[in-house]
Amino acid sequence: MSQEYFEKLSAMAKKAQEPFQAIAELNVKTLQGLTYLKPDEFANIKKPEELLEKQIELAVANGHKALDYMQKSFEIIEKSMLSMAKETKTKATDTKK
Repeated sequence: MSQEYFEKLSAMAKKAQEPFQAIAELNVKTLQGLTYLKPDEFANIKKPEELLEKQIELAVANGHKALDYMQKSFEIIEKSMLSMAKETKTKATDTKK
């Protein structure tokens, strides 16, 4: 097999890995951004209602972060699928000629 074939195969593998790397980076960024109730905040709570209020605030904040995560992950997938479709289309038209 020729050197050109291996170079094309290597470039294709790198291009296929890009969405996975982007998703992994997004996963780490999202998990680091999630908020949680810290132990010192438990000491400041005097009433059960305050605990419930803080838990609801955290749930809403983390829910928004989860929605942002979903939107960004779908954008990454959409981008990779579009580029793959365009590349397939151009290669198909090139082979016809």
